[in-house]
Amino acid sequence: MLYPESRLSDTTRVEAFSDGVMAIAITLLVLEIRIPETDDGSLWHELTGLWPSYLAYAGSFLTIGVIWLCHHRFFGRVRQMDGLLHCGNLLLLLAVAFLPFPTTVLAHHLEDGGWNARVATAFYGVVGAVQAAAWFVMWIALRRNPDLFEPGYDADYARRESLQAVIGFAGFDLIAAIGLVLPAAALLLYLAAVLGYGFLSTRSRVFARA
Repeated sequence: MLYPESRLSDTTRVEAFSDGVMAIAITLLVLEIRIPETDDGSLWHELTGLWPSYLAYAGSFLTIGVIWLCHHRFFGRVRQMDGLLHCGNLLLLLAVAFLPFPTTVLAHHLEDGGWNARVATAFYGVVGAVQAAAWFVMWIALRRNPDLFEPGYDADYARRESLQAVIGFAGFDLIAAIGLVLPAAALLLYLAAVLGYGFLSTRSRVFARA
């Protein structure tokens, strides 16, 4: 017996849910920055000593901010959701909701130096690779079913964007590997990659299709 296909859903609930998850995750980041405990007038020293927490917070805040901007623009081009697109979006939210944990690990071990700092930096980069993998799944869903797009976009457009996600995945994996050797350089590359991905993903439609 043949059954009718399930109805495709619009993007309203997905966007609202995703915004909520990102808002919670970006708020949780600041909770890692502990209040200095000092009674001998060395508050300035204690505050400046928290630089790993500041750096980790800034990197993760920037990451979630760029994801939110890309997510907003992505769903400006999508009118309906299917199962694969839902799965890709959930994978992206999984990475976003998880981000406060590697941020905490990085903040706690970056100043230590040595192997722990390297592992913490590599771990942070791997989470970036998971984010890129989620975008790849989302673009693959649109390549398979371009009818999910708003008018004016097609499977070729989704293919080009999915290649960008593949490059991002490979790039973040490479950054994670570099982190096992040069943590400081890996963090700089991570921030540059996030900013670059945000720029490329939020550029104008005319530039994107040129």
